[in-house]
Order: sequence, then C-alpha cells, then structure tokens
Amino acid sequence: MKIKIYRGTKEIGGTCIELTADNGKILWIDLGSPLDNKNPNIDYAKNKVDALLISYPHQDHFGLIEEIGTGVPVYIGQLSLDLINATKIFRNLPPLNGNYITIKPWVDFTISDTFNIKPFLTDHSTPEAFAFLIEADGKRVFYSGDFRASGRKGKVYTHLIDNPPKNIDLLLIEGTMVERTNHLYSTEVGVEQAMFNIIKDQKNLSFIISSAQNIDRFVSVFKACRKAQKYLVIDVYSAWILELVRKQSKNIPSIEWKEIKVFDHPGQLEKIKDEVFDEFRTTINQQRVANSVFTNPSDYVYFVRCPNEKLVNKLGNFGKINIIYSQWDGYLTEEHKNYCTDYINTLKMDRGCSFQSIHTSGHATVFDLIKFAKALNPGNIVPIHTAFPEKFRLEFQHKGLLNINLWDDGKSYQL
Repeated sequence: MKIKIYRGTKEIGGTCIELTADNGKILWIDLGSPLDNKNPNIDYAKNKVDALLISYPHQDHFGLIEEIGTGVPVYIGQLSLDLINATKIFRNLPPLNGNYITIKPWVDFTISDTFNIKPFLTDHSTPEAFAFLIEADGKRVFYSGDFRASGRKGKVYTHLIDNPPKNIDLLLIEGTMVERTNHLYSTEVGVEQAMFNIIKDQKNLSFIISSAQNIDRFVSVFKACRKAQKYLVIDVYSAWILELVRKQSKNIPSIEWKEIKVFDHPGQLEKIKDEVFDEFRTTINQQRVANSVFTNPSDYVYFVRCPNEKLVNKLGNFGKINIIYSQWDGYLTEEHKNYCTDYINTLKMDRGCSFQSIHTSGHATVFDLIKFAKALNPGNIVPIHTAFPEKFRLEFQHKGLLNINLWDDGKSYQL
C-alpha cells in the first residue's frame, strides 16, 4: 500500500489523504477546504479516485467534496450528510448531488472490494465524527480524524484506549493543539459552569456566540440556562439542526421543550417554505419569541453565530449586555476572518457590553494525544492536521514515543 497526504502535514485544515492499494484502487480520506490562503492550490481535488471517505462535516474535512464529481462513491455518516445539506438549505444552495453511501459507527464495510473499514465514533465538537481503521494488502492504518477526550462523549475516547485495535502499522494522528492550550476551561462541564456564573445574575440579555452544529456546546449552554432559570433562544437554522440531531439521539434538547424559544427571523423562515417543513414550522410558531425579549430581557440567553446589530442596539437601553464568545479565538483575527469577525471585535470594545471568552477546544490536548498513541502502540506515527510537526515530534519523543515520522505534502510513501 502507498500513502500520500496531499495537505495536512504542516497545516491545520484542507485534510486529504490518499491510500493506493497494490491492485491500483485509490481511496481518499477527507477532502477539506484550506482554512487560509497560504497555499490556495487545490488542483489535486480533480485527480482520479475510486472512493472518498469523510470523517465529519466541517469544511476543512469535506469542503471540496463536490470537486470529485457525482460518479465517485462517497462514504459518509447520515447525520453528517444531513448537516451539510442543512447549511446549504439556509444558504439557498442546492443539496449535495452524488453517489453518497451512509455509514454507521462500529459497523464494518468494504470499499472497492479492497479496503476494509471500521469506523469509530469520536468525541469532537460535532455530533458525528469518525476515526477509521483501514485494512488493505495486509496492512492496518488507523486515521484518528479530529477528536478530544474532554467533551460530552468522552467515554468513546476512554473506550477506545481501553480496547484499542491491535497490530496497527501506521497511525495518522491529528495534532491541532500543539502550541495551543485550553487556558481556563478544559472541559465542557467547566464551560457550562462559567456560563452559569455569568447569566444567573444578568440584568440584560446575554448573547452566546458559537456554532449551531457544536451540539456539545449547545448542551452546555442549555444546562447553564436551565440551572439559572433562563429561556434559551435560538434561530430557525439552529432549531433545524436540533431536529436533525434528535433523529439519532433523543437525549438532545428539543425545540418542544419549554426552556427553548425560537426567534423566527423572516429571512430564515423563507428558506423552509417547502411542505416537508410543515410540522417543523408549526412547532416554531408555538415556541416563537419576538418582542417579548424587550419586556424582560434578563430572562433570555441567545445562542447565535453572530448577534443581530439592530437587536443589540435596542437591548442597549436595558443595561450592559453580556457577550460570551464560545469559539476559537483565531476566528477574530484577520488570518481566519469570517463574515462576523469585524462586528464581534466591535462588540468586544463596546462599553455597553461585557465581553467574555468561554471556550474549550474540540481537539485533544498533547497529553491526551500521547495517551491515545501509546494505547494503540502503532509501528509508525505520522502527525497530520498540525502546524507544528517538529514540536509534535519533540513532545512525543519526550514521552518515549520514538517512532515519529514527519512526512511532506504530496509525496508518496510505501507502507
């Protein structure tokens, strides 16, 4: 078997790994968009491939999925596929069109009569993320995907290191948190408690800025609100994400719950006029909240990707507004700027707002990475999804893991 990493050996994002079996069959693992413009070349996305395997639905792992054409089979979790298409609906984009084959955690399958795959559910900042054990030509490759040990699914991390797959020839392991730390909050429970401490005595509405698809974070916010006896307000898009996730887990809070209200923005309602959303729209109408937030704003916490400027301005009459930023701080920089970066930075400096950053990463700490690697005990370890491979190697070697190999993008290696 030959292995090539198109990108990811020296950067976070844009992950794409190629496995070529001795019979010539080619499997890609992930096909992500780059997170910055340092290396914009994505010509490899047009290369010949027999199948594509997607670990989870973040842009840096699936963002170029439509570049390979509709004939190539794409293996992906059902919830991941639903979440990608949900975003497309609310952006007025057509749904994914192609040969999509859904997979389930811990259920083995074979690709192209060549690659035997076992998917493992992992703990990450999305409700469905996979690691993969891939076998071909008598070799066993374990791809960690993106994972952590500190979320609400931490037991899947513990289960994997307590019952690791054996005889791994190569471990491809993420290293996002090399040169990063979780600072004050190392777990979702810590995030929940910190948010509760702020919102329990709030005099005005609080905005919590996070991703609608980070369900662990949503649950942390919900638990903090329930304990503080506050209503949690979400938008229509976030409400639809909850509906999709609840198909697989009934423990997730639902918009039918009394503590949750939906801010029914007309622009978002316009996106769900199709009859398939009839029942969903009825529920939204029952749970809607609009001008009532201006009557008693201290009763509400708004979970949102970007606060509405007009709403913020109106609420300013009720006193200081809490702005709780609950994402990676890098999104507030020019390098990783998004559509809301400038406004959030404005709120950060606004004297009418109290700005707090309360976040824990969706990625494993170096300590947990090393613990993971030692449990799997592979023949070789190659770091990916890291901007600091040399530091990665030093950290691992310091703990007795000497079989670290640093690869280069675009180079083929024989396993």
